Amino acid sequence: MSRRADGQDSPPGPMRRPGGSVEETAAAVQRALLTCIGPGAAEQIALAQARLAWQEVVSEAGLSRGPMSSRLVGVSNGTARIEASEAILAGELRLRADALAWALNRRMEGRPGANLRIQRMTIVVGRADRPTSL
Repeated sequence: MSRRADGQDSPPGPMRRPGGSVEETAAAVQRALLTCIGPGAAEQIALAQARLAWQEVVSEAGLSRGPMSSRLVGVSNGTARIEASEAILAGELRLRADALAWALNRRMEGRPGANLRIQRMTIVVGRADRPTSL
C-alpha cells in the first residue's frame, strides 16, 4: 500500500519502468524463458501461440459447434496441420482455408514468440488422441 496526499492508503499502481512497454517486457520474458528452458523452447512457444490463435479464430468464425471441433496439431514449412472431428467440419475448413490462414496469421501478429507464418493448411478428419477403429 502507498500513502496518498490526503493521508489515506491506496493500492499500489501498476509497476512500470521508465520508457518500458508491454512489447519490451514480453520480449524480456521470452528471452528469460529461452535462456532457462533451452533452444527447443522457441518452437514450443510459437506452436502454443499458433494453437491458441487457431482456437480463437475458429470460435470467432462459428466453426466450433457442439461436438464438432478442430485443433491445430503442428506446423511444418508454412503448412498447418489441422485435425477436424467430423468430415463435414473438415469440408467447411477446406472451403475457408485461405481465409482461416489469413485470420490465423493476423491473430498471431505481435504476440510474443508467435513467429510462425501459415501459408497453407492440411486438414484431416480424426483426432490423434482418440483411438481409431478398424
